[in-house]
Amino acid sequence: MTALVDWRSCYKCQTLFYDILPEKGACPAGGGHKAFGFAYAFASDAATETPTQQTNWRRCGNCYALFFDGLPDKGICLAGGGHQASGYMCTVRHDGSGDGPVQQTNWRYCGKCHVMFFDGFPEKGRCAAGGGHQASGLVFVIDHWPDEPQVSMDWQELTTFDLVNDVRRQQGRPNLSIDARLVGSTRAHSQDLADHPGLKDQLWNGWPGHMGSDGSTPPDRIMRAAGLPGSENVYVGWSSGNAPLPTPQVAFDWWMNEPAHRDTLLARNHTRAGVGTSYGPGTAPDGTPTTFFYFTQDFID
Repeated sequence: MTALVDWRSCYKCQTLFYDILPEKGACPAGGGHKAFGFAYAFASDAATETPTQQTNWRRCGNCYALFFDGLPDKGICLAGGGHQASGYMCTVRHDGSGDGPVQQTNWRYCGKCHVMFFDGFPEKGRCAAGGGHQASGLVFVIDHWPDEPQVSMDWQELTTFDLVNDVRRQQGRPNLSIDARLVGSTRAHSQDLADHPGLKDQLWNGWPGHMGSDGSTPPDRIMRAAGLPGSENVYVGWSSGNAPLPTPQVAFDWWMNEPAHRDTLLARNHTRAGVGTSYGPGTAPDGTPTTFFYFTQDFID
């Protein structure tokens, strides 16, 4: 049996999706999925199905959602057609147990699009078949990690945050704590850059990537989010064809190798921060259509 981790709930559509990849599939609410809440894990055991667990749950290779693959009809995928099974087969419990310190119930099968979604809110997310999800069949319970403070960022964001804290510890700087307000602000700015590709070339204090489409600057956004002055680092990377995608390590290395960004990253007075990432289409310097990846980190004292 293999423990499958790095599954998250999308706060936009309430679907359980696979978060480990730099690109985040296709979300019915628009763009890619965006993680929120716990990091979930469940068993991969394709051999057996019991009265208290169901197998045949798979990751869709197109939209990245967890969907039920045990029916001839493969539901509705936002990326087009039915879902396409990829990766391990997953086994999900439906043993009647409720919420616990490391488990969450109220996960349901959507009878319209066939994905796993969280049914614990009055609003039922967004379904690729239109409207909200429609609960059907069993009530599932899924294990999750108990470390609540990290749940506001996705895999790329958490990795970036950890890289920054690692070097701060090595340099004798205080550890940064996650500020959910800054996570929201940095996610919004990275998405703004993705939605308006020309923004990345506009300059603020001589640096590209910091202007918002509403004319906002880093001090504006940080004050609006947290009510305090702060500092911001932005990294913009791109990839096309078979070139490797920009990773958190690439963004971190660029910041560390540029003196002004390194000073911001290592400032002793900073105590809280948030990281937000996004991606979107654009044009490479040679005119090739490509995908741009945006990393934003904001800091406050």
